[in-house]
Amino acid sequence: MALYLVTDAFKKLGSPGVKNDDFYDRLSRKYSIILLGVSFLIISSSQFIGSPINCYTQNMASHVTYINWVCWISSSYYLPFDKPLPNRFEKTPEKIPYYQWVPFILLCMMFLFYVPGFIWRNLNKACGINTKVITKMVTDMDQLDGEKREAAVRALAKHVDKALAYHREYEYGFMYNVRQRVGSIICCSMGRHSGNYLAFTYVFVKLLYICNAIGQLFLLNVFMGRGFTLIGFETIHRWWNNQDLEVVERFPRITMCKFIIRTLGDNIQPYDVQCLLPINIYNEKVFMIIWFWLAFVTIASVYGLVKWFYYFTSNARINFVQRFLEANEIRYSKSSKARLMIKNQDDDHAPVKRVDDFVDHYCRQDGLLLLRIIKKNTNNVIAGEVVCALWNNWKVLPQIRFNTSLESDNGGQILGLGVKSPLKQNNLGEVNEKLLPPM
Repeated sequence: MALYLVTDAFKKLGSPGVKNDDFYDRLSRKYSIILLGVSFLIISSSQFIGSPINCYTQNMASHVTYINWVCWISSSYYLPFDKPLPNRFEKTPEKIPYYQWVPFILLCMMFLFYVPGFIWRNLNKACGINTKVITKMVTDMDQLDGEKREAAVRALAKHVDKALAYHREYEYGFMYNVRQRVGSIICCSMGRHSGNYLAFTYVFVKLLYICNAIGQLFLLNVFMGRGFTLIGFETIHRWWNNQDLEVVERFPRITMCKFIIRTLGDNIQPYDVQCLLPINIYNEKVFMIIWFWLAFVTIASVYGLVKWFYYFTSNARINFVQRFLEANEIRYSKSSKARLMIKNQDDDHAPVKRVDDFVDHYCRQDGLLLLRIIKKNTNNVIAGEVVCALWNNWKVLPQIRFNTSLESDNGGQILGLGVKSPLKQNNLGEVNEKLLPPM
C-alpha cells in the first residue's frame, strides 16, 4: 500500500497532464521536480528510517542514543586527522550546517521549480487564452479516426479563433492612436489587446526559469557553504587530473562533535567525540547530480529562449505558416502588388490571400505562439490541419478590423464590425456552425 502511494505521488510530480509549454520548460517544471523528488525520498528514508549519525562513545557507552541525537541536532565539524583537536583557547572550526536540513532544502527547490509553471498557467488563463485547455484538446484528439479528428480540429480552430477575437481592439479613438504610436516607437506593445500579451508573458516565464536555475546554484551557497557554486568545476578538474572525486571537506564522513554535560553541583563537563555521518555518502552524490543538472537546465533554458526569440521574428512566423499551407496545397500570395485570382467552382473568382496579412493581423504573435505550442505537443499533421482550418476561417469571415491590404480582399471593403458576413448574406444558417469550411 505504501509503495503504491509513493508511486502514485511520483506520477503526479511536475503536473504531467499539463503540456502547454515546450521541452525546455518541462526540464524545469517536470523533470527537475521528479529528480528532486527522488533525491528527497532517498535522503529522507536514510534520515528517518536508518541511522544518519553514529558517534564513538568509549567512556559513555550507556548514553549512545543521547550523544547521537545531541551531535545530530547541534551539528558537528570537520577536522582532518593530520590536525590536532583545538583546545579551549582556540577557535573551533566551522560546523557543518546542512545535513539535518537536506530534505527541507530539496522541498524548497521543488517549490521554486514549480512556481514559474504555476505563474504561466494562471497568467495565460487570466488573459483569456487558456493554453492548458487548448493543448488538452490536442492531446485528447483521436488521431486515427478521420471524422473524429476533423471534428476535433474544427472545434480546436474555432476555440483558437474565438480566443484571438477577444484579444483585438474594438474601441478606437485618441487613446488607441496614442497606444499605437507609442508601440511603434518602442517596436512593441504589451496590452492585452495588442496581440503580444501572451508572447511577452511566455518570455517572462522563460526568464523566470533561467533565473530560477541560476539563482538556485547561488542559493545553495547559503546552505552548503561558500564555494558550492564552483563545486562542479572542481569535480571536473579532479576527474581530469585522475584525483579522488570525493569532496571530503564539504561532505565529510567522519566529523568531530563538541558538547557539554551538566552534572550535580553545576559541574559542566565538555566532551569531544568522533562521529560517523553515513548520510553524507548520499548527500555528496545527490548534490553533485543536482549541480550538473542545474547547469544543464540553465544552458538548455537559455537555448530555448533564444529559439523563441527567433520564432518571434517576421520571417520565422511567415515561414512557419507557409510550410503548412504548401504541404496542404493551399494557394497564397506573398506579393502586395500583384492581385492574383484563381477560378473556383462555386464563385466566379476567389482571392489568393496574402500570408503576411494572416500572420501579422489575424494570428499576430499570440496566435503564432499558440500554434507553435500545439505543434510542439502533437505532430505536423495535426498542427497543419489546425493552421489550414484557421486560414479557411480567416478567408470566409474577414470581418474583424485590421489593416489588411486591398490586394488580399478581392475588392471587399473591411469596415470593422459593420461588415456583413458572407455566410449570413447567403443564408447559410448559424454563423458559428459555418466558421470553418470542410478541410
